[in-house]
Amino acid sequence: MDCTIIPETQHQMFEYLKSINCCLSCCTRFIGTESSEYFRNLMSDSKLLNDTLKDANASDNVPCIVCLGILQHDIQQQTLKQIIDSVNSSGFDSPTFTCNLSIPASLNLRERYIYISLTQKFNLSKDQLCYLKLRTQNIKEVWKMQMLSAVEAGILKQQISGAIPSLFSIDITYDHANDQEDCQKFTESYIKNVESKNSKHRNNIYSRNNIEKLLNNIEDDEFMKYFSLSSGHVTIGKISCFHRGIFIGGRYKKLSRHLSQTPWYINGEKKMETSVQDLLCNHIVKYTNSDTLKFLSSGREDVDVRTINRGRPFAVELINPKVTIITAEKLAEIVNEINASTKLVEITSGLKFLCSGDLQKLKEGENIKTKCYRALCILRHKSKDDINLEQLSNMKNIKIIQKTPIRVLHRRPLTPRTRLLREMRARWLTIEEIKTARELFSESRIDHNLLNHLFVFDIKTQAGTYVKEFVHGDFGRTRPNLSDILGAEVDIVALDVTAVNIEWP
Repeated sequence: MDCTIIPETQHQMFEYLKSINCCLSCCTRFIGTESSEYFRNLMSDSKLLNDTLKDANASDNVPCIVCLGILQHDIQQQTLKQIIDSVNSSGFDSPTFTCNLSIPASLNLRERYIYISLTQKFNLSKDQLCYLKLRTQNIKEVWKMQMLSAVEAGILKQQISGAIPSLFSIDITYDHANDQEDCQKFTESYIKNVESKNSKHRNNIYSRNNIEKLLNNIEDDEFMKYFSLSSGHVTIGKISCFHRGIFIGGRYKKLSRHLSQTPWYINGEKKMETSVQDLLCNHIVKYTNSDTLKFLSSGREDVDVRTINRGRPFAVELINPKVTIITAEKLAEIVNEINASTKLVEITSGLKFLCSGDLQKLKEGENIKTKCYRALCILRHKSKDDINLEQLSNMKNIKIIQKTPIRVLHRRPLTPRTRLLREMRARWLTIEEIKTARELFSESRIDHNLLNHLFVFDIKTQAGTYVKEFVHGDFGRTRPNLSDILGAEVDIVALDVTAVNIEWP
């Protein structure tokens, strides 16, 4: 069966829609017009439109019973002005944008009413109605056809749509004073068995999703029994601008043994004056005028552990940044500002913009990367002459099992973990190093004889290894451990992360 609608019937449908106070755009939509040019210029050369739009100005002054004015000139001009004012005063420098439209839920009911009315008045077949619905442009798409060129000209940005939208979005919300009342009246009339005084439950009943589900299940005659059109118009509820997060990353050195990686709070009280995150990110957040940030890194060091040499990979997600066009020269300037502002941390690489693939690399690195450490260890209760440090150099790919360390047991599950130690080596302190240590501790009460029992321990290991616990054994919770291997009690004095082996940035 032929599902098309002949031009004469389309002409009659258009006249009928005008007569019940549909706007020109909705009249054009509901006769199945698909061409965007028709909606941009309703006075086009189309014979159908030329014949029917002679009194266009008069018919478009009354609020439309379907779109409630969203596709009409007056509301669109008000919307355009507010969009331009909002964007131009917001400070966002993005060269592109995407528009998102939120419209009243009751418009779905009004469109269903129009389809039923057209079917009944013009005796449309089921196939013709289905074909008409497929060709009918939705309100949001027509609004974009009509408005986006003017928005582009007004804010001097390019509109981007499709699978990869712009990171900068302009969200427009249209409200209708009787929207909930219209939906409520319809649903209460139809769903008589749903009666609840629970406001939360009632709000769920009148949600957009439930209205759409109900429309899919209700027959036409039932719908017309419970719904009637009312007049009204929309108002511009809210126009807001938002830029999705951007990521900037690099590597940092942590040069203090009294610095947490992120702000440290206990019971709402900040325990340390600053943190790695604060020192690295405050300058970046300030320059980009971001609302806030999320700090990401390839692992984390304890407060008393330094990260040296090339440093640790990190990334910062900037939430709703206003400034996103940043040159390489400016990024280098920001690095210099950060490094000049503190002696506690240092950015060792240039900063660069990151993509999702970079972030995935940072995440995957948690499982596949290796890390190198240097520890200053002390031998207890045994002479160094009885200890063979050289044997460690011959030990490769040693598997150890670590139970969750006692020091983190309060925040992590009790789970044994197998870790692979790639290689290790150790040496006693040199005479010069011992001399320097004596000078350093000259005014302290430390037993200087203990300095002869200090040794340097280097290890390359799988990420996630608790190195402190491997050294002293954590009361037997790590096996084997360095104390087991050397046959003597060993403790750790200081620890440095010397390498995080991941390609970054």
